Amino acid sequence: MTAPASAGAEIEFYQAYQQATRQAVEQVQTAWAGLDEGDPVGSWTEQVRPQTVAAVEQAQAETASLAPVYVAAVLLAAGLVAAPVAALVAAAFAGYAANGLPLAALFDLAFGAYRRALALGVPESEASAIGLSRLLTYTATEISDTARLAVTAASVADPRIAGYERIVHLPACGRCILLAGRLYRFSTGFARHPRCDCGMRPVTRTQWESHRDNNPRALFAGMTHAEQDKAFGKGDAAAIRAGADIARVVNARRPGALYVAGGHEYTRDSVTVRGAGREMGELARQRGDRYRSTRTARPTAAQLVNSARDEIELADLLRRFGYLR
Repeated sequence: MTAPASAGAEIEFYQAYQQATRQAVEQVQTAWAGLDEGDPVGSWTEQVRPQTVAAVEQAQAETASLAPVYVAAVLLAAGLVAAPVAALVAAAFAGYAANGLPLAALFDLAFGAYRRALALGVPESEASAIGLSRLLTYTATEISDTARLAVTAASVADPRIAGYERIVHLPACGRCILLAGRLYRFSTGFARHPRCDCGMRPVTRTQWESHRDNNPRALFAGMTHAEQDKAFGKGDAAAIRAGADIARVVNARRPGALYVAGGHEYTRDSVTVRGAGREMGELARQRGDRYRSTRTARPTAAQLVNSARDEIELADLLRRFGYLR
């Protein structure tokens, strides 16, 4: 895979905000250790929460301050000199979660999880671990969100940036890998899960069009079999190695699509004439449906891997049920 000219700036930015995240995590862990079992509310309010908020605010401000430098480096790689129409105010990105909630209020949810665990009779050590885990998840997620939001703001300040390209840092889950290389406009939401550290590479239109090797298939090919199995599950990873379309394999497991019948896995995803239904046949429009859909149950790719007798039959099944095109 050929790295784009801006890859060095992207790596430096990623490493820098990850370092800020690690420092914040260490400070939060130290602060949580000061939670007094004899006076949890008082110690949380007066000591632990203020220290936690201060640590994350500092990391947010440091991360945001890196964004304009990163965007300038991207433009320089394209042979352009940065000429922003506005200056980014790094301090404005500190103190709040991505959803607008003050950090103190967000972190109270972690303390609440600790208190609820105690009320249910969970031992102190286990309850403390539950609260700390929630708090560290909030810490890592909000700093990552700050990095993405600051890069977006810095990109908007220079009209030559067309949008941002999703960069997936391994190890990653299958749904993140599926989005590798996608170009987002600034008005498009950045889908992520807790502790997701996918990044965004601001790009000009020409740069994005030249990054055609940043895609799910190339990312999958660069992973070991063990990494592939962990990200997608053994059955689905085997189907992808056999040539199955990554998007259809992953989307078959989207929320609400997967179901089990007779001990076998099936999916409701892509069963209309607009999806895999046209390959499966037996199409009919059900009452209230917009499109015709197949009457044949569609197994997941992993189910087909488990059912096939050999590679030839697997390829036939994957093609029949729309995983191979």
